[in-house]
Amino acid sequence: MEELNLRAPAKLNLHLEVLRKRDDGFHDISSLFTLIDLCDSLNFKKNKNDIKLVESTPIKNNIVYEAANLLKETYSIKQGVRIELIKSIPDQMGLGGGSSDAASTLIGLRKFWNLKITDHELIDIALKLGSDVPFFVYGKTAWAEGRGEILTEYSYKDRYFLLLFPQTKISTKFAFEEATINLNTKVTIENFKTNKARNSFEVWARKAYPEIDESFINLESIGYPRLSGTGSTIFVEFDNFTDAKLAQSKYPNLVLTKSLERSPLMQIIE
Repeated sequence: MEELNLRAPAKLNLHLEVLRKRDDGFHDISSLFTLIDLCDSLNFKKNKNDIKLVESTPIKNNIVYEAANLLKETYSIKQGVRIELIKSIPDQMGLGGGSSDAASTLIGLRKFWNLKITDHELIDIALKLGSDVPFFVYGKTAWAEGRGEILTEYSYKDRYFLLLFPQTKISTKFAFEEATINLNTKVTIENFKTNKARNSFEVWARKAYPEIDESFINLESIGYPRLSGTGSTIFVEFDNFTDAKLAQSKYPNLVLTKSLERSPLMQIIE
């Protein structure tokens, strides 16, 4: 294969609860992940032996290079690759852009290097890169447990979302280290529909960052605002395009997106 082009979609946490800190330092969660049509782009081309990463927006310690190198070393791959990454998903915003790029790199290189690796093996490698990378390999709306790697398909009809990107950026590592959260509650996949969606980081984020709190207050005029991931993206969900566009007319700075039934990556997995 000479060249491969992929789209790496962002995610939203429609619900996120942190349940406990584990002995290995990670946290158990329960969360509902869905994909949206805001995507980064990755282009793979042949390179002699080395991995070369070209970025539209340079990111320190880019996980795309880490993913490619991990796959190359794990399976003793002799080939190289040139990867061009064009970013559209803002980083440190709770949208999983880096994790999606990493998953796309694993899936793309499995195809590009013609590796005989099962989806299960790929998910095991994905978990070494980050807790939500397996979800992006899985590629469809799912209820997540464990660190985020235990995934159950969840039926979820098409939705539209208005996204607000605050100036504030919040890294996942920082949020888990700094946030004081209630670890005693649990909404399950069985009772989610009868409970109000929540995010364990929302109270902390609103107290720590006045900009985020003010944004929540403003967006309450058009719906029920929620935080995605550890923040700082705030989103409002709509059942149809018409209602979403009407709300966007009141706040033109909001970005309109749509849920994806399946990841664009699924076309090369199947």
